[in-house]
Amino acid sequence: MTKAYLNYPNPHMTLHGDSGCAEIGKMGKANQRDVAITRASFTQALAQLTHRGFRLGPDASVNDVWLCVDFGDPEFEEAVARYIHRLLGRRYSRLQGTPIARHC
Repeated sequence: MTKAYLNYPNPHMTLHGDSGCAEIGKMGKANQRDVAITRASFTQALAQLTHRGFRLGPDASVNDVWLCVDFGDPEFEEAVARYIHRLLGRRYSRLQGTPIARHC
């Protein structure tokens, strides 16, 4: 599984291939948004993330999201996370061309 952290106020995405990484969820944010993306949920997750009801903004309740991408193929999982980053960049210009870094 790949976990991808997307931050809006400090625009970037960080990829984590080690689900036991101490950096994942280290802030312990209440009501942290997590979106599971699997073979079974792919279409629904894309619809959720691209729907106008899903917001990103500077307020703490909507300033980030964790994508939990699980296809059993790390390269494909990274490609899916990058694709979602591009889709959100079309809606949020602040995210266009922002860095994507692999942490682990």
